[in-house]
Amino acid sequence: MIRRLLAFLLAIAFLLPLCAAAEDSETDPISALDEAVDGKFKRFQSRCGEVVIAKDGEIVYQRSFGFADQKKSVPATPDHYYRLASVSKLVTAAAVMRLVETGRLDLDGNIGNYLHYEDEKPFFAASPRFPKIGLTARMLMSHTACIWCDKFNPRPEATKALNLETNKKHKEYFYTDKPGTAYHYSNYGAGILGCMIEAITGERLDDAVSELIFDRMGLDAGYSPDYLKVPGNITSEVIREYGEGIDLDNDYVFSYGNCWMKCSDLCRLGIMLCDNGLYGGERILEESTVQEMMSSQKGKGGITVDSPYGLNVQRASIPTFFKDRLVYGHHGMIDNILCAMFYDPETRFVFSMVSVCRDPRNNQDKIYSLRALPYNLLKVTWNEFGGL
Repeated sequence: MIRRLLAFLLAIAFLLPLCAAAEDSETDPISALDEAVDGKFKRFQSRCGEVVIAKDGEIVYQRSFGFADQKKSVPATPDHYYRLASVSKLVTAAAVMRLVETGRLDLDGNIGNYLHYEDEKPFFAASPRFPKIGLTARMLMSHTACIWCDKFNPRPEATKALNLETNKKHKEYFYTDKPGTAYHYSNYGAGILGCMIEAITGERLDDAVSELIFDRMGLDAGYSPDYLKVPGNITSEVIREYGEGIDLDNDYVFSYGNCWMKCSDLCRLGIMLCDNGLYGGERILEESTVQEMMSSQKGKGGITVDSPYGLNVQRASIPTFFKDRLVYGHHGMIDNILCAMFYDPETRFVFSMVSVCRDPRNNQDKIYSLRALPYNLLKVTWNEFGGL
């Protein structure tokens, strides 16, 4: 009888820590957050995705979801790369601003001064509807150049479409609004910046941006999977291949939506911007540069409208949980891919997410109805880590 009692007491003593651990697991906030994040991905039909959060300059949360390769049952991990869709524009902007800082690019100079091969003469870039108003990098980055978004078939050759001497028959590439006086989001216009980077540096976009931004921050990224450390770890089949050498007429398709990066590296880019250009103790961009990227461009360089973008940095108002202030960053979607990165300098909170959705070819409208996914994930993580 005594032996049975001792055995019973020992069993109880052994089980108590396990019960406590189970109870802690059920109430642990990170586990609850994992469940909430997974629930959002499932609700919006993601095949795979990831969320990474930084607070006070450090990554504090990371969650991968789903299968990077569903046919082979390969789970998504932090080592997988995602196409950033239009968030690529923000990446490109950082490189453009490095050129501005070093005096190689004038934000208010005519882009035709830069968008040509070394052995060619500059040209005057303008809308044929307004031939006396030169187009500038500031206009392109604030989406006020009044260039059509991407409704071109076939796609235009960049230099011919922008050169006033050769584009007089191509008014369909431009809105009827005067450049600088209206906001029109433009993939094509933003993509021209990538061609300008190539023309100014004499290097392919990947090589140039690596030198200007990626290598200095230790980011594993590229506008072509070939430039990634492990190209086989991409999560999407949507790939654009480089041709041979620089092609200033066609390379704009890379810089506006084709950057590839790990979600954690996208978050690190956000940390740098959130901390006014500092990352890991090194100054990547000047503080004044980052502030200019975040600022309204109204009243600068002939721009008379208050665009929702600074210099390729979205200035977002989300009053439901960011009360009385803007957050900054970019969001994007292309084909079956969703991506977003936002940061709040006041609380030093950085949010990044990527997602590859299902059935993009069968129901394209369904994919584009999923623009709510980033904001759902942003709200869930802000409630956990944002706070003042």
